[in-house]
Amino acid sequence: MKLSTIAFATVAAAGSGVFGGHLEKRVVGGSSAASSGSYTFVADIVVGSSDGKAGACTGALISPTVVVTSAGCVADSVSNKAVSVNTVIVGQGSASSVLGNNTVSLSEAVAKSKYVFAKEVHVHPGYNSIAHTDNIAVVVLTQPLASADQTAKVISKPGSAAKTAYTAVGWGSTAAQAGGDNFPSAGPFASQLQQVQLSVGSKSACTDIWDSYANLTNSLCLNPVKSSANVCNGDGLLVKTANDKSVGIAGLLNIVGDSDGVPAETCTSSSATDFFTTFTNYISWITQITSLQESDFVSKATFTFDTVSASGNDKDNEEEAEGSLSDDEEEEKSGSHSSHDHESSLDSEESSESSSAASTMLGLASGSLAAMLIASLF
Repeated sequence: MKLSTIAFATVAAAGSGVFGGHLEKRVVGGSSAASSGSYTFVADIVVGSSDGKAGACTGALISPTVVVTSAGCVADSVSNKAVSVNTVIVGQGSASSVLGNNTVSLSEAVAKSKYVFAKEVHVHPGYNSIAHTDNIAVVVLTQPLASADQTAKVISKPGSAAKTAYTAVGWGSTAAQAGGDNFPSAGPFASQLQQVQLSVGSKSACTDIWDSYANLTNSLCLNPVKSSANVCNGDGLLVKTANDKSVGIAGLLNIVGDSDGVPAETCTSSSATDFFTTFTNYISWITQITSLQESDFVSKATFTFDTVSASGNDKDNEEEAEGSLSDDEEEEKSGSHSSHDHESSLDSEESSESSSAASTMLGLASGSLAAMLIASLF
């Protein structure tokens, strides 16, 4: 695992003054999702800096004024705290409509392009851009961006059995390089919302890519169904269509890795593996920082978690995948608590997750320090 590059790539994807050509968030090789009409809740978040540089990432409206997104989208690159609200605008269209050469006038975008400013930006207190823990944030808007029927609800406990099929959607650049050690400039930005198909990976194969995955309680690992099409560096919402045709949000992309380490040099390698932050233990936190009740944004729909085989990395583990247990089955077997029990113990769970990942990193502090020093140059 190339720990020395973790902070470099994650910090460059954060939301404070690092955007000028260095924000690498995109869906690569996907197909247009514009004609489906199912993704009216997908939001485009633009974060600017004092020098006029800007970048874009993807979020999801869980109410007309509340957006969930990855913490890396709206967190300061050094402190991991939320950026200023006057640097964040949110809309529902391609970033290419307001970004010119990775620069933007936020006030002009609000006036002319149906974007609205953030009223509040909440980055989860456990977020760590080096250990990649608690990568979730909430943006509260100054005014409604959409009607209530254009929002979506989160899936509190997504299907996690190996080969479970999902779709990921997102805005952003469509270039193939993830960044890694060869950080290219962002762009071109997609003019239409993009989608790709993903399949849940086996736990052992996912842990081989990123060993911290074994200790994370709010994460789901997936592989591209088609190796040439994948999400990349934070730009992706994991979604699933319910039996009643509503769409539920299953996760937010955290990091992409491959057999060479985390982050991957390219998101379309044959071993590309995507790690998404799921919502199981964050529902209580969202109710604490917003006016929403659980019933306002948690789906009660029934989902059928069908399966599909992935390309590349997970194909080498088909035999194990077929015999792997879902999280539900693991819980039943071990007699562990329900998802509500997890939510009620939010502070201890999240503290444990962050501490576990931090312990993994401790022995490699020199690599992390080097990465932070590199990040401070941007």
